[in-house]
Amino acid sequence: MRRLTTLLVALVLALAAVACGGDDGGDDATGTTTTTKSDGASPEAPAPDGEADDGADDGQVVDPYDGYTSDVYEDPAAWICRPDLDDDACRDLDVTRIGTDGTREVEEREPAEDPPVDCFYVYPTVSQDPGTNSDMEVAPGDAEELTVVAQAAQYARSCRVFAPIYRQVTLQALGSGGFGDGREVAYGDVLDAWKTYVSQYSDGRGVIVIGHSQGAGILRQLVADEVDGVDGVQDRLVAAHLFGTSVQAPEGELVGGDLSEVPACAAPDEVGCVVTYSSYPAGSPPVDDALFAGADEEAGTRALCVDPVGLLGREQGSAVAPVAAPLIGGIDGVGDVETRFVSLPDAVEVSCATDGAYDYLAVALAGPDEPRPVESLVAETIGPTWGLHLVDMTHVQDDLVELAAQQGAAYAEG
Repeated sequence: MRRLTTLLVALVLALAAVACGGDDGGDDATGTTTTTKSDGASPEAPAPDGEADDGADDGQVVDPYDGYTSDVYEDPAAWICRPDLDDDACRDLDVTRIGTDGTREVEEREPAEDPPVDCFYVYPTVSQDPGTNSDMEVAPGDAEELTVVAQAAQYARSCRVFAPIYRQVTLQALGSGGFGDGREVAYGDVLDAWKTYVSQYSDGRGVIVIGHSQGAGILRQLVADEVDGVDGVQDRLVAAHLFGTSVQAPEGELVGGDLSEVPACAAPDEVGCVVTYSSYPAGSPPVDDALFAGADEEAGTRALCVDPVGLLGREQGSAVAPVAAPLIGGIDGVGDVETRFVSLPDAVEVSCATDGAYDYLAVALAGPDEPRPVESLVAETIGPTWGLHLVDMTHVQDDLVELAAQQGAAYAEG
């Protein structure tokens, strides 16, 4: 609890800096417990410089970073998740499923066996390191690892997950506003990891890039610089899942602004597109100085919002939250469970909404008489300017994973 409180205080202190600089670069429900098992097995480990995995396009693979090597990301210790790691943090996916009636069952989940695409994930601002940028040391149980588990691990049911450590701008730096060249350092690390992934591990496979907050802002820039309109690279982009940041486009348009050739996704089987939003409670629209999802008046653009639940044709969204809750992604009151995660199917109703200069994902609880610990899914934990930033991915996590699976399948089918 002390650790979480420290993180919350640090994040609140970052408020003024983020506002000036843009995106930051209960009770146990009663019931029975049973066990079910879903299909799947651990993915094959990728082999650097090997033959293309099954599912890659036939023919010669064009490597845009041919011969690229990294002094940092050749080291397995520079990755939190990578399929060939013995200590890959994105393998233990089992959940305790808490049904709408409050009953509980353990659902065994496995990483997908030979999924057709990869996922490249960049985590948000969570480092408590001193100084402007974090170091590259992440131990088990550190906030960086817990956040990767919270936001990225479940995607392993749809793709091979690659999650590098990077020297992100720290909570302390955000709180003081003293970035210096901190953003450039963070971006340079992620670019280095991206080039290493593409050159050494992708074997020409399609990839979904996933990020939240600072991580999403970095990936937005990376897609703009390294993917958008780039021959031999853009056609490998299955989708970009970018949350808790703003991807801008001209009003009424799905593309333009930040990304010139990567539109907002309009169908679950569309590829080469972006799924993006920042979330606020349906009953509490963004306040005038809210940090996320605002229009860029100078550029004449507005924030894109893509509703992943509606895209899938569903009426309600399904949450997944980690039990060992970090600052990002956790919920209160789950009680004692043996699994790493809890799932809350059909917990929320979501839709894209507009209020003044803001275009955002509005989130409401699906039922008025909930026996489950769902209040955190719509709680503005650190104030209305932040909205639901801490749980941007939590409240529809299962839907995001399913969307990634459908996008990956569509990409593989060509």
